[in-house]
Amino acid sequence: MATQPDLSGVSLPQIAAVIAVVDYGSFTAAADILGISQPSLSRRVQSLEQSLGVPIFRAVGRTMQLTDAGRSLVPAGRRILDELASINALGTSTRELKTGSLRIAGLPSLIGSVLPEYVGKFHQQHPGIHLEILSVQDHDELVEAIRLGSADAAFGVSHAVPSDLETRLVCYQEFSAVLPADTETAAELDAGLLGTLTLVSLPQPTSIRKVTDEVYRSLGCTPPRVITTVQRDALVPLSIASGGITMVPSIMATTAEVYGGKQMPLPTGTGRAIGVIYRSDPFQNPALAEFLHFL
Repeated sequence: MATQPDLSGVSLPQIAAVIAVVDYGSFTAAADILGISQPSLSRRVQSLEQSLGVPIFRAVGRTMQLTDAGRSLVPAGRRILDELASINALGTSTRELKTGSLRIAGLPSLIGSVLPEYVGKFHQQHPGIHLEILSVQDHDELVEAIRLGSADAAFGVSHAVPSDLETRLVCYQEFSAVLPADTETAAELDAGLLGTLTLVSLPQPTSIRKVTDEVYRSLGCTPPRVITTVQRDALVPLSIASGGITMVPSIMATTAEVYGGKQMPLPTGTGRAIGVIYRSDPFQNPALAEFLHFL
C-alpha cells in the first residue's frame, strides 16, 4: 500500500518559498525577496518535498525547473497564499484601492507600444497600487504566466486563448513594412519586390512572424533569404542595414527614418487583435477588477 504524504508539516513559509523561486527564477533571488538566507530557503523547499514525498524542482543545467508534481502544487499553493492575502487585505484601504498590487505581463513589442497607455492612466488614478510589468517571449509563455499566477493580467494577441481563461479585446494593431530609403518601390508592396529582399524577422511562432508569413502567403511568394533575431528592437535597424525588409507594428516602424529607412503600407487589414488575458476567479484581485473595468 502506497504511503500517504504527511501534510501535517506543510507550512505557509514553505509554500511561499516555492512560489518565490517560481516567480523570481532562482533560489538566490527568492531568498533576497523573502529576506532570508539561501540555505534557509533551500531547507523550506526540501522539508516540503519530504512532507509531500515528491520532488518539486529538478536541476537543468544551472537553472531549477518545476517537476510535474511542482507544476500541480504551484497553482494550489498560490491560491492558498492569495486567499490568505485577501483575508489580510480586507478593509477600507483595499476596497478603495489605496493599497494592493497588480502584476501585468506582455509580449515585448506590446510593453513598448500598447501597454503604456492603459497602465499609465491606471497608475495616475490609483497611485497606491503597486504595479509590476513582466516581459514574456511568446503566446504560450503568456498563457503560462496567467495559469501559474505569475501575472494577474497579460497583454497579448487575442486569439487561441484557452477555454479556462478569459480575454478582453483592447485594440487592433496595424503593421507596416520597413526597408532602406533608397529601395526602388512601387506604390504598393508586391511579390516582385518581396522576392528580391532579405526578410528580417522574429523566429516562429511569434505573432510578428505569423503576421509577416501571412503577408507572403497572401501575395503568393516566399522570402529569398531570412535573418532571424529574438531582439524586437533590432528588427528595424537590422533590416535597413542589411538592405532587407521587416514587417512590424506601425508604431515600431516610425523609427525607420532615424536609421535611414522608410515605411511602406501593407495590404489593408494586416495586423493583430490585441487583448488582455486573465483568469475568471471568485477571489479576483480588486486591482485587477478595476483595471479590467478601466479598459
